[in-house]
This record gives sequence, structure tokens and C-alpha cells, in this order.
Amino acid sequence: MTGWLLVAALLFSSCKKELPEVKNTQVMKMSGTWWVTMTLNGAPQLDGDHVQINTFNTAADDGKQLWLQDAGLGFDFQSKVEVNLSDFTFNATNAKDQNSDATVTITGGKIFPDGGKSKGGHVTDSIYMELQISSDPGKKYVVAGILRTKFDEDDY
Repeated sequence: MTGWLLVAALLFSSCKKELPEVKNTQVMKMSGTWWVTMTLNGAPQLDGDHVQINTFNTAADDGKQLWLQDAGLGFDFQSKVEVNLSDFTFNATNAKDQNSDATVTITGGKIFPDGGKSKGGHVTDSIYMELQISSDPGKKYVVAGILRTKFDEDDY
């Protein structure tokens, strides 16, 4: 009987799976879905509505760039921007838009950890940038908002 127990113990121990080590991306603290508004010369655009943009890691995941994706501003761009992880800043000069022939310039881009409050009153990160896109020449838009918390009461 003890022989069967030994065989059973060996069988179960040999089925133990080794799970891979899970690592965060280099730009994790700057990544997410953001609820933002957009203004032009101080005047609200998009009827003052909050829309989404996304920031996420590039395939290189080298901590030097991240993707900035328009998910609601109306330009439908996706461009790589340069990042500085130590001060949460980002910028781009004539960065290629992956969805068109346009280029994107971002100045003053910054993420403020715990720098915003959601619609429901939760503390969350905030984001700010000045955006110029070659398909809409001569205009500098201000895009600002907060990191999406994923609480229903905070969604717009």
C-alpha cells in the first residue's frame, strides 16, 4: 500500500506547472485609458464632452517611447511619443500617425500621479498636453483630463 502512495505522490508532484514570471512594462506608470477634454484658444471643443485617449507601451518596451492613441478626439491618430520616466513627461515632434499621412506634435505632455479627481471623487492620475496635427494645420489644442478609474460612477 505504501508503494501506491509513493507512486501517487510522484505523479502529483510531477504535474506541478511552473508559471512564468509576470513583469510590468517599462511605461506602466504612464499607461492607461484617459477621460479628457479638448480646448482650442480656451474654447471647449467636442461640445465640452469627455472622450477617451489611450497610452500604452511599444513593442520595444524600452522605457523611451509609448503609444498615444486618439480614441475620441476626432483625429483618429496613433503615434509614438518620447517619454521621460523620471518626471512623467512626454513629447513628439512630427511623429508619424499610424492611421494616416498626418504627423503629430505634442508639447508640454505630462502625467501627474494622483493629480486629479474623478467624477465620483476618487483620486487618480491626471494628464495634460498641447496637440498639433498636420491634418488640421495652424491649431494648437489643449488636451487634459484624468486616468479612467474603471468605477462605473466615474465613466462619462
